Amino acid sequence: MTIQKKILPPLNFSIKQASFFSTLILLTILFSNDFLMAQLKQETIKKTHSLLIPVIFRSPETRWATGLSGSISFKRADRNDSITRTSTIQGILMFTQREQNVQGLDAKIFFPKENYIFYLQISHSYYPDEYWGLGPNASEKQEEDYSFAQFYIFPHFKKKIAKDVFAGVLYEYQNVYHVNYMPKGIYDSTIAFGKPGYVASGLGGSIAYDTRNSSSWPTKGILVQSSFTGFNSFLGSTCNYLNTIFDVRYFKKIFKNSVIAGQLYNFTTSGQVPLRGLAMLGGASNLRGYYQGRYRDNNMTTLIGEFRKPIYRRFSACVFGGIGNVYKKLKELSETPIKQSFGAGVRVSILPKEKLNIRIDYGYADSQNKGLYFTVGECF
Repeated sequence: MTIQKKILPPLNFSIKQASFFSTLILLTILFSNDFLMAQLKQETIKKTHSLLIPVIFRSPETRWATGLSGSISFKRADRNDSITRTSTIQGILMFTQREQNVQGLDAKIFFPKENYIFYLQISHSYYPDEYWGLGPNASEKQEEDYSFAQFYIFPHFKKKIAKDVFAGVLYEYQNVYHVNYMPKGIYDSTIAFGKPGYVASGLGGSIAYDTRNSSSWPTKGILVQSSFTGFNSFLGSTCNYLNTIFDVRYFKKIFKNSVIAGQLYNFTTSGQVPLRGLAMLGGASNLRGYYQGRYRDNNMTTLIGEFRKPIYRRFSACVFGGIGNVYKKLKELSETPIKQSFGAGVRVSILPKEKLNIRIDYGYADSQNKGLYFTVGECF
């Protein structure tokens, strides 16, 4: 489908935005530096592994993609610390068959005895995408092309407040601009905030209970995490809204090192929610088989289960299935057919000690919603 481009100018930083953003980054660096210096006096950095490789990637959203990926993994702990998990910093530069490009950085830093944990996501992308409209009944016939550019940053700092319990503060910034879409098409006729582009800037908090033995490939433990983010014009946001997330993950080792894993995920929004701030069903980290954003609405609930089994040396297998839906009001969950998908895949360990895997999955929902995923890391 050819897009008759409706091009809008980028949303530029205001002085208030720039000041707030600069202050936030400065405080993050200062606090991180203080913590690092304090910890370095009593810790040693155990084996550090680095990896720089060309990558091949595949998903229904990107088709085939190539690029370069680099990662550093290390463990910050003193000699008597056996509980601190491995920290990772990953960067990627990617170009896709659909002329998308993504540059991103993802970091998970676990401080000694996991008294502090720091997460950071930064990315910039140009992204031709697909749109079907809003709601759980969006028709397959309404598929339409559009594209956008985006800058995104998400720092999340956690502090241990009790055994396995963490409280956190977070900031989320999203600038969506250079939005191109078909005049008088489905996208153009959708009633939603942020269609021509927007800035979302919000502060929030989190609380988590985490007993997992690994953040990359857990074989036991549970994660229960809830977070909220309030986006407000005071922070430079062009849309005022609230986003809450409730995420429960369970892992249990059963016979011969096999693992059963499950995730319950709930995403809710209220207020002036921009189009790309809505819940989007599907994708490599949700119901595989569905294109990410095939269904969109204010809220989403999904339940996913997996069975993971080692096969031989660095190779493992996985079967999975999931159900869920998007909805504006909770009662719609019982009024519309539940979406479901299932599939299977293999894992190839590229860093066995750090439990980092290449993941190859095939997800199937129906004849119109299916796809191959070739990526790094687990679904959850």
